[in-house]
Amino acid sequence: MNATDSLLLPLADAGRLNGLKNGALGARYRFWRDADGVRHVFSVYPADQAPDYPDAIALVARRTPAGPIAMWAGRPGADARRMAERLDADEIHIHVFGDEPAPALRGLIRERAPLERAPLERATKERATMERATPRPLDGAATLGLRIARRAAA
Repeated sequence: MNATDSLLLPLADAGRLNGLKNGALGARYRFWRDADGVRHVFSVYPADQAPDYPDAIALVARRTPAGPIAMWAGRPGADARRMAERLDADEIHIHVFGDEPAPALRGLIRERAPLERAPLERATKERATMERATPRPLDGAATLGLRIARRAAA
């Protein structure tokens, strides 16, 4: 296990493009090795500037002195940027899938509700269920009149 292997994702940093390590393009691209040992090239973006590509995978990464550590994998776009902010990440690395995407990378993307919306949607559904199950009280004056009538009858 390398110093930059992720503990949460089956990915390992495989370095920069050879021959471009010291140039301007060297910082723009990075290789990641998947669980099968295959190297894949990713474009590197600042966490708040990563674009949204329709058929791609995004890695939220934090820079360390030894190299980046992948902390989250999913679809590029708003969820990746939100996760980068939540994890205090520095970069988002994006790999656009080709004609035949690597199964190891495709498997890292799980279809799920957006991060911020899922708890809110669940709470809204629970509240709606409770409202249907709990009878609504009558308005204040009618409720008070009903209580007085019950006491008088008892």
